[in-house]
Amino acid sequence: ARGSMSSHGLRARTEQENEDMAPSKRTRGAKPSASIPDPSAGTAGASPSKKVKTEGAWVDVVKVEGQQNEVEKKTFASTPPKIDTGGVGKSKRASFASPPSTSIVPAVGGGAVAVAASPYPEMKRPTIEECWFARDALAQLHSTFFDTIESQHHGGGNALGPGSVTPALLAPAPVPADAVITSTAIVPVVPGLTVLEQPAARKCVLDSLVGTILSQNTTDSNSHRAFGILKARFPTWESVRVAKPKLVEDAIKSGGLAEIKVTRIQVILNTLVEERGQACMEYLRGMDDEAAKKELSRFKGVGPKTVSCVLMFCLQRAEFPVDTHVWKIAAGLGWVPKSATRDTAYEHLNRRVPDACKFDLHVLLVEHGKVYKNDVKWLKQAVQQQLAGKGEVGWAEALDQPGGIKAAAEQHFAIKSGNGGVCG
Repeated sequence: ARGSMSSHGLRARTEQENEDMAPSKRTRGAKPSASIPDPSAGTAGASPSKKVKTEGAWVDVVKVEGQQNEVEKKTFASTPPKIDTGGVGKSKRASFASPPSTSIVPAVGGGAVAVAASPYPEMKRPTIEECWFARDALAQLHSTFFDTIESQHHGGGNALGPGSVTPALLAPAPVPADAVITSTAIVPVVPGLTVLEQPAARKCVLDSLVGTILSQNTTDSNSHRAFGILKARFPTWESVRVAKPKLVEDAIKSGGLAEIKVTRIQVILNTLVEERGQACMEYLRGMDDEAAKKELSRFKGVGPKTVSCVLMFCLQRAEFPVDTHVWKIAAGLGWVPKSATRDTAYEHLNRRVPDACKFDLHVLLVEHGKVYKNDVKWLKQAVQQQLAGKGEVGWAEALDQPGGIKAAAEQHFAIKSGNGGVCG
């Protein structure tokens, strides 16, 4: 569950998230150190057991004779660590050991699946505290944006990420005479409730996937407009599949590279019909993360960022997509090497950013990159000062200056909202 909003306009962390911020609790017999670790330091003294993150609690993987990769649940202390969350940037967090560069996750049908090693196993940044401090500072700077993101996320997240449609984005467009008018939304029916009491429809996986494909190599406003027109002219994915490519290209031309994108989208739709009898990908909801990634990645034009966006925004998994903004800011902060590609940056950051922090930090870094053209000067100062125990001195004071850094953030969000932009 996501926490309630604090007096700072930020979400107060849940007990589980606070526990996630004190990883020293995950290692048997380990004691929190009294000081914040050096971000460049190694993990000396950490338990030799491999830590494994599942959808629930952290567990240790222990080699058991005669069995391979036996998973034994971790025993936590009965009382979670006490962490002061009374003020953003002022909380006293326990120190921690860095997470492992490799992990083993439970596989469908038993056993375990080894996940590829980090491309930068010797790089111990970002630390967990760096991630949370960056998130807290950015949430104060982009407070109006973040408040909207939180509200939309609590509402089910259908307005977040690619593949979302809002009334402002639906440009008037004629519907082909042969189009079949049926909804592609998935509406779970709850027994005992009237039609008006039923839960809101949730965005289907294909909406998210196609919307993300349309967002490639273009601006948010152009891709959102392309998706809105596509949905207005072709209300079902079956109608997109059987349509003449030129008609679909005309619908999405505002997003650019229309011919290439339509070819890839129709190949995906045809493959689904050939293999499963219908243009639908809701079966991904029943797959674990690695299986879902493998299924999506087999299609041409569906790379790591597209896959990660579908998992995070639509399937609501603990993923950390790395777009151009996240990539450049991470390099500027020293979280990935300057030579890192966007794909290797994803492989590294997706392992190091805490699961509970991934969604917030991703959307905030993207927004920050758009407003300040990936400049990291203020953010770097905010993180460093918090790591040094200086709280909100300096970096937070800059937020209150008239016409300063926060004013630019508010103005950017106001313009984007006025243009019908979709958060995230």
